[in-house]
Parts: sequence; C-alpha cells; structure tokens
Amino acid sequence: MSQRLFILFTSSALLLSGCASGTFKARQEQREKLAASTGMYCEFVSGDLNPDLDVELSMQMARRCDANRNFSITNYKNSSDQNGVIYCCASTKKGAVTAKKATSAPAPKAETEDPNAEVISE
Repeated sequence: MSQRLFILFTSSALLLSGCASGTFKARQEQREKLAASTGMYCEFVSGDLNPDLDVELSMQMARRCDANRNFSITNYKNSSDQNGVIYCCASTKKGAVTAKKATSAPAPKAETEDPNAEVISE
C-alpha cells in the first residue's frame, strides 16, 4: 500500500514538474521574441543565488543592454522571497554588433621578442 502511494506521489511530482518546465520555457521564448521586437529587456537577478550581486548585474547588463541608452534598476523580492534586483534596459542590436565585427580590419600581429636573443652593439 505504501509503495503504491510512493509511486503515485513520485509520478505526480514528475508530471507536474514537466508541465512547469514546459511553461517556463514557453514564457522564456515569448520574452525573447518581445525583447527582440520591442528592444526592451527586463531581468531579475537574485541576490540569494549571487552573493556578488553587483558583479553579476554588471555582467548581465553588459551582455544585453545598450550602454548609450537609459536603464532602470529596482530592488525586488520575488514570490519565493528571494531578494534581488530587476533591471530593464534597451537591448543591443545584435545585427549592428555583428556588422561592426565583420567590417573591422584584423589587428596587426605584434612581433614577440626572443628572450634568448643576443644584443649586438655597433
């Protein structure tokens, strides 16, 4: 009897977690599409998961935000009681970034000095 309850409970938990992760993935995809079409992006950064919150916030904003546009940062506590911040910003144009990289000339290679080379004075 207890084995059947355990199996029923375990299968129910797996089914619910599978549905929840599918919903989460669909919401993430929807957010990415909206961010791409509107140019606006918002993200929650957990202070509980990231003890160096300022460093994590800077890295995420550097990846996603246009540095020349205004942004907002707000302290926030989510429904799971995790403290953190929400940042919203204008997202970078990925097409413009790749176009700049494609047109830039490669940097000239610096010649390295041989530490074993002899110096001959004239």
